[in-house]
Amino acid sequence: MSLLTTKRWLALPCIALAATLFASGCSSDDKDSSAPVDKSVLGPENKATGAPVKIGFITTGPKAPVYTEETEVANATVAYINNHLGGINGRPIELIACEDEIQVSLSRNCANKFVQSDAVAVVSGEANNADTVAAITSPSSMAYLTAAGGQQSMMLPNTFVLVNALNSLAGVPAAYAKQNGYKKVAIMTVDSPTAVDPLKQLGPFAFGNAGAQVDVVPVPLGTADMTPQVQAALEKKPEMFHLLGDVSFCTAALKAMKTLNTSQPVMSVTQCVGSADAAAQIPGGYEGVKVVANAVFDTSTEDGKLFAAVVDGSGAKDPQRAASIYRTILSLQSALNGAPGEITRESTLARLSAMPEPKPLPLSGGGTFQCGSKPIPVVPNICSDGALLGTAKEDGTLVDIKPIDTKGIFSLPGTAR
Repeated sequence: MSLLTTKRWLALPCIALAATLFASGCSSDDKDSSAPVDKSVLGPENKATGAPVKIGFITTGPKAPVYTEETEVANATVAYINNHLGGINGRPIELIACEDEIQVSLSRNCANKFVQSDAVAVVSGEANNADTVAAITSPSSMAYLTAAGGQQSMMLPNTFVLVNALNSLAGVPAAYAKQNGYKKVAIMTVDSPTAVDPLKQLGPFAFGNAGAQVDVVPVPLGTADMTPQVQAALEKKPEMFHLLGDVSFCTAALKAMKTLNTSQPVMSVTQCVGSADAAAQIPGGYEGVKVVANAVFDTSTEDGKLFAAVVDGSGAKDPQRAASIYRTILSLQSALNGAPGEITRESTLARLSAMPEPKPLPLSGGGTFQCGSKPIPVVPNICSDGALLGTAKEDGTLVDIKPIDTKGIFSLPGTAR
């Protein structure tokens, strides 16, 4: 199989993945929102001055079906950078905001607006039409940094995807299977071509690199009793289950597993884990389920304290839902700050295309990112290979969120990482 062919089929899962991650509230083991915020972690005042560095910011806006308060968090992040970090090379950041309401036509309008402006780059969080934006910024040689990409934005030049979204699909479960010596893994997901077909292509590749086999178990949408599907999966003797679906899907799957007294460890994505009310429908709740986490908000860490201090007073009721734009803007600042010469559209693109050293990735439990380093060889636009795994308590609260090593899971045959 050629490198180009491998790249093409590996990018396919991003279509289904984008839908899965769309409303992905970040998970946390810090439920005490009333805890006092330590503003001292913001550091001394260090105000940026001079001509602003303009950055295009595309967001859903409050008119969208789902609004995660990205604008409030983005503005708070920029205020922190401008007032305490000295902006970018001493110059303040100015956001050029554009709302797309999750409509492709409006996303296209926003992208054209940015290209025609004097913005040096474009940023976005998770809830966006990344492919539409990249299709316009890429041929215009404008850097676009997004928290989560789609099929095109994963591959188009001049586009940078901050984290490896493929980890939720297969990277983390494959790495966990490798760590524990599991040779057979069953993945249960909705019986839809956009979910099943990519898994059948990506799964053997990722799990093969982990020395394991994968069995994709499709379940018809709306199935209330998954006992037959779980029973069929058990006949192939899996040593682990991975669940890809929403709360109702995973509730039914976990109830069936309890009915059949399965003993295999279970992993899921964050979208699987619901509230305490959802947990009450499952015998024993979510206790012990491993969950692929998006971020760490633990306020016992400096990283968690900083996020809490930055968004305090932002007006966002649940700022953790918009943490991806915080990570993206802060990461762009750290990537560009200290770069020689003027901050222009050309120099910004050159810097992101070949970052000279890794930089801390916010809320990642100590992970880093380095755009241009191609940590995921088959998807070169991804800037980080880091991943997080936590454990759910009975009520769904995540604890013990830690990095998990996924190196080598997405490597091409004959390469070593």
